[in-house]
Amino acid sequence: MIKHSIINLKNTAMKKLVLIALISVMSGFAMNAEKVILKGETNNALGKYVIVKTDDFVELNDRALPTYLIRFENSDQLIKVAVDKDKKGNKKNFIVLGDGLNIQYTCEGAFFGVSSLNKKYVKAGLSSGFEKLNRSEYFHQKVITRSNTSDRNCLGLIACYYPVLINDYTAEFGVK
Repeated sequence: MIKHSIINLKNTAMKKLVLIALISVMSGFAMNAEKVILKGETNNALGKYVIVKTDDFVELNDRALPTYLIRFENSDQLIKVAVDKDKKGNKKNFIVLGDGLNIQYTCEGAFFGVSSLNKKYVKAGLSSGFEKLNRSEYFHQKVITRSNTSDRNCLGLIACYYPVLINDYTAEFGVK
């Protein structure tokens, strides 16, 4: 009887140990897993894109802005996008931080389009890199859509439109 109880105790302790190990491994995977919010097709040489939410923040003007990363199928270059919302949530600036060009897209009311960096971002230390800007494409993107879009949709539009703002984007992004 005592021998049977000891074996049962070992099995229970072993089960608990295995369960704890399994939970810690799974929670480790969950913590390291990226939070994919959108996948799509760019319809250009970069191929498909994936947008993930990061745990990092961009510090601008004493505010921690949530950030997203955009990855492309045919490039190793990443684009970081910080989202700055006004206090009422009516206007959102998507500050796009790329190796070649920093720019912003604004979603306000019933339009979404590109614009140069606001003065507050320039004062905070961001530079534009306008020498790499495709000015023709810039003016084509002043108004991309006239519908009220979600953050997720805005990020998808940025993934498709931002790269072509850069002169010779295929070389700049090192398209494979």
